[in-house]
Amino acid sequence: MRILVDIKNIALYGGGIAHWISPLLATWIKHRPDDKFLLLGPDFNMEFLPKSDNWAHVRLNWPKWLPRQLQHPWYDNVLYPRAVARLKPDMVMSPYHDVRMPKGIPSIISVHDLCLDEMDEVYPRRIRMYYLSLLRWNLKRASLILTVSETSRSKLIERYGVGPDRVRVVYNASPAVFDETPEAETVAEFKHRYAADCRLLFYAGGSEYRKNIERLVLVFRDLLQKDSRLILLATGKRDARWDAILAQMPNDTRQKVVFAGRLNDQDLCLAYAAADAVIYPSLCEGFGRVCIEAMSVGTPLACSDLPVMREVAGNYAHYFNPYDIDSMARSVSTSLSECKRLPVRDLRFQNAAVRASFLCAMDRFVGKDMHIR
Repeated sequence: MRILVDIKNIALYGGGIAHWISPLLATWIKHRPDDKFLLLGPDFNMEFLPKSDNWAHVRLNWPKWLPRQLQHPWYDNVLYPRAVARLKPDMVMSPYHDVRMPKGIPSIISVHDLCLDEMDEVYPRRIRMYYLSLLRWNLKRASLILTVSETSRSKLIERYGVGPDRVRVVYNASPAVFDETPEAETVAEFKHRYAADCRLLFYAGGSEYRKNIERLVLVFRDLLQKDSRLILLATGKRDARWDAILAQMPNDTRQKVVFAGRLNDQDLCLAYAAADAVIYPSLCEGFGRVCIEAMSVGTPLACSDLPVMREVAGNYAHYFNPYDIDSMARSVSTSLSECKRLPVRDLRFQNAAVRASFLCAMDRFVGKDMHIR
């Protein structure tokens, strides 16, 4: 059996989708040694894949020669479908919903959130229309739809009329390094590197439209007036969105926002463990990865009061209205006043459980929908 897997998101991005699919893909390849996996997309780091001969990278170069605004549409709607037609796989799987699924071939897509649909005031109209059109197209074509929370599953069923039997939940999992408590000396060294003797508020959500970093910075500015020893540590680099927001802040606020760059899993775990509190102010999410990572190391958490956050974090977090600066500040202040807790590692989000649910969904799809088993 020839299984084609879209690896565009692994190749081009390092965010949540790549983190979700990479270990699952490696497990799936090991699980089906008699099948041939065709990994279609641009060049990518293959170190996470098993050393076996049942997979091959089929290079599909990213159209850098086109103007930036045309690259995605050309790749998603022309280059990718042409390659699928040429390769003639028995099934197609994509870890997102932004490449056009083929006719006549059983296919699986993944829908990580519906924020583009829900946040029309946040996303540019052109971006919303493009990705929502592909979502609707692929929801009609796909034989199976994976999503990462019961909250998102319910929205797909209610909002788009997707049959419940076509939607399966495969949660996110924290990286394996979060399964063990880091050594206190290593945590202290990490904290000293970024915060010296200051207190550390950690943010790991990125700067994408829905992440609400405008209000995050305003809250941090106000908190600094009460506690000048605070440092806001953010993952990633200081990009154009961060620059525009910080340019409007007082100099003392700008100096206290520190960027850690892209952290590997070990350093990410240390960042959570070194923090006095974690803030997660997103306006919309399909899952709460930051929640499970904060919980795994026992760091107090202040996060947006969204249904999916409560599904993931339960009673662990201090919730706030992400549109209300005062509400955010109160929850963050409460979190900063708390001591470290015992780690909470929910079995639903452990690597073994997540991989088992993914393989179960894949095996049921192959056996029931494709009539191969």
